[in-house]
Amino acid sequence: MSSESLKEEEWLSTVKAYFEHDYRERGKVKWNGFFLSDHTAKLKEKARLAERQEQASWLPALPLDEMMARVKEAQEIIQPIRLQENQLDKDGQIPLVKEGVVSDFHREGFYLGEEKLNWESIRFVEVLHGKRS
Repeated sequence: MSSESLKEEEWLSTVKAYFEHDYRERGKVKWNGFFLSDHTAKLKEKARLAERQEQASWLPALPLDEMMARVKEAQEIIQPIRLQENQLDKDGQIPLVKEGVVSDFHREGFYLGEEKLNWESIRFVEVLHGKRS
């Protein structure tokens, strides 16, 4: 055996002995601080969302041609829009109002930022003209 492989074997046995006898994993204790703050933040966000959801109400349904004209106008003048979809969410709640900038059009609708929306799924559109709701 070469002296190099002997050194490597000694090193491996030292490492193995350390992990078997000396090393103490703090486990969950080490991460509790992170989990607690993340968990608290998620609970607060969930409570805010639930409160907004309780206050949600249907906006007036607009004719398709009027919604199309508003979305086209918003894209041309580069203004954000506010919209509401026409179906209940997965929990059977009225959908929250969405805001964003129209980034492009496709055959059945348009993109609000990265989100693809179809005309048939929308009930209300408003051009914000520099204001926020």
